[in-house]
Order: sequence, then C-alpha cells, then structure tokens
Amino acid sequence: RDMNPISHCLNLQELYIAQNKIKSIRGIGQLTQLRKVDLGANRIRFMEEEELSGLINLEELWLGKNKIEHIGGISKLTKLRRLDVQSNRLTSIENLEGQVDTLEELYLAHNGIDVEGAKCPTGLALPFKQLNTIDMSRNRLTDTSPFAHLTSLNELWISGNDIKTFDDVEYISSLVELDGVYLEYNPVASDFEYRKKLVEIVPN
Repeated sequence: RDMNPISHCLNLQELYIAQNKIKSIRGIGQLTQLRKVDLGANRIRFMEEEELSGLINLEELWLGKNKIEHIGGISKLTKLRRLDVQSNRLTSIENLEGQVDTLEELYLAHNGIDVEGAKCPTGLALPFKQLNTIDMSRNRLTDTSPFAHLTSLNELWISGNDIKTFDDVEYISSLVELDGVYLEYNPVASDFEYRKKLVEIVPN
C-alpha cells in the first residue's frame, strides 16, 4: 500500500486511490499540478502538512472514511473549493484559515463534532465568502448557532443531530441565501407542525 511511486507523475491533475488500505499520505508533495485528490476509505490518521502543503493548485480534497482526528496541513491550499472529511473521528473544525476566500463545500457528516467544536476560531467561525454547502449530518450538534454568520450558505445538511427545539434552529433565520435545510432525525423534527414552523424560520 505504497503511494511513493506516484511521486514521479509530475503532470498528474487528478488522483484517485480510494479503498486501498493506505495508512499515510506519501509521495504527492511535489505534484503541484494536482487539482483533485481522493483518498477516501483508507486507514489514514493524519493530514500530513509536508505532503499536502505543496499542492498549491488543489481544488478538491476527499478524505472521507478514514481515521482522521484533526483537520490540518492545508494552510497553503488557498485554491481549495471542496473538502470532504466525513466519517472520520473529528470532534472539532479547525485550521481552515487558508480557505476562507475559496471554500465552497464542506462535508463533515458522521463525526463527533458538537457546537463548541464547530465554533473553533480557525474553523466555521471564520468569515467564509464562498461557502454554500455544509454537510454535518450525524454529529453532536444541539443548535444551529455555528452557522448564523455564514451568509453565503445555500444548503445546510444537519440531519441526525440532537437539535431539540425551534429556538435552537432560529439562529439561521437571517440567512437569506439558504434554500435547503435538512433536519430529519433530530428531536425537533418529531413536532407535528415541523414543516410549517421550519418554513416560518427559513422562508426560502
């Protein structure tokens, strides 16, 4: 399960090595032409800065279904538009300063992120300018406050969390660009007027 032979493919623009039992990111640090990397469904534990920092043209990084505990190593990926770290071991969202102007889609479903972990100063608390889609389904959120300032948000997927009341949803009422909110499998969704009340909070 050795990635090092890839290091010779200097003109490579897209790399797909999903489901290969890879334990660490190796051999891609010099591949500056890469636009998309998919290393999903492996056994990766760390986002290696020494390998990722050289991918200055990378636009998409897919790391779902690994064993990653912390987001990191991507401070120099200033063209990154899509980041997928779903189905890992995250408890917080952090180290996204380099993507504040470019990140459009963030996929973090099936982790252990709570409200505090979502509000880290270097994570969702940043003033993202292009971020339009967030998937945080199946985490540990108890309200929508981490998203209240994300005015460019179009789609918010937060099914399967622990949001209990409509007051906990109210934080996103000012997001005028929001077209889709998915709250199924939260306690609040069991209210018999769920859809009516949600439309009152998020008219779009």
